[in-house]
Amino acid sequence: MDLKLVKFLAEIINNLTPEEKQVLGTMINLIQDNNQPENQSWHEFIENTYGSIQDETFVRHSQGNFEQRELFE
Repeated sequence: MDLKLVKFLAEIINNLTPEEKQVLGTMINLIQDNNQPENQSWHEFIENTYGSIQDETFVRHSQGNFEQRELFE
């Protein structure tokens, strides 16, 4: 995290009018809402998360066996 950038942005935000702060807050909320998995299409979610685990030791363990069921006729 760039602390100089954070301090610079905090100074700018502190100098905004209440109306400008409200607009900024609304914009931030919209951006955050659009990044929530439940607000993304399935394809967007996969595109944004595929390959995001960088740990090479991360593995998908065995999922076990499915129970045998009777076949439908």
